[in-house]
Amino acid sequence: MKYLLDTHVFIWALMDTKKLSQKVREILEDENNEVYVSPVSFWEMAIKVQNGKLQFNGINALQMPHIAEQFDFTVLPPDSYDYISVCTVPQKENHHDPFDRMLIHQAIWNNLVLLSADEKFRQYEQHGLQLLW
Repeated sequence: MKYLLDTHVFIWALMDTKKLSQKVREILEDENNEVYVSPVSFWEMAIKVQNGKLQFNGINALQMPHIAEQFDFTVLPPDSYDYISVCTVPQKENHHDPFDRMLIHQAIWNNLVLLSADEKFRQYEQHGLQLLW
């Protein structure tokens, strides 16, 4: 199977696996699965680091793409159509986060199962999102 990590799942996979569900831990440990991280997650982390909302306990944020590869996560190649076609995903009244909406769109567009603990994502299943936690 092919999976896309939500930003918080990526961070937890690297720094605090106890926060991951048992099912997600099993997915990440199974070498037969393809696990992707979106460049959107790196962008989101960079903004949160800059705003003081996120720290990596001594790890330089610039190392995150390299660390992702060390964990055998594949960085999803950026595709300009991914970015422009996000407008096809309905914006929900209670969910305006552009990073989340982009990850949701990339999961749908690339036929990836999105691994996320965010309950707001469930409302996108009717639009083709495959979600797992």
